[in-house]
Amino acid sequence: MLKTIYFTMANKNLLEEELKTYEEHKENFLEENLGKYVLIKGSTIIGFFDSEKDAINRGTEKFGNVSFLVKKIELIEPTLNFTSQMVVCEECRH
Repeated sequence: MLKTIYFTMANKNLLEEELKTYEEHKENFLEENLGKYVLIKGSTIIGFFDSEKDAINRGTEKFGNVSFLVKKIELIEPTLNFTSQMVVCEECRH
């Protein structure tokens, strides 16, 4: 018999404040820093970087191994698709 395992985020609000901060400042970011990476922790904009690696390194140096947002500033944001490894057996549901 197959088992279905459901994965949930430990905290579905992870980065909610950072994403809100990004959206609140997005127009200014687009005007002044298009193509760069922004580092945000909470509601604080830490800085802008030429590479994702530099932004991540700075975030790790400043905050340690905790969550923070590094996001590329783009006019058109790409669609991200994620695949689940969860397999549901319809016959097993009965």
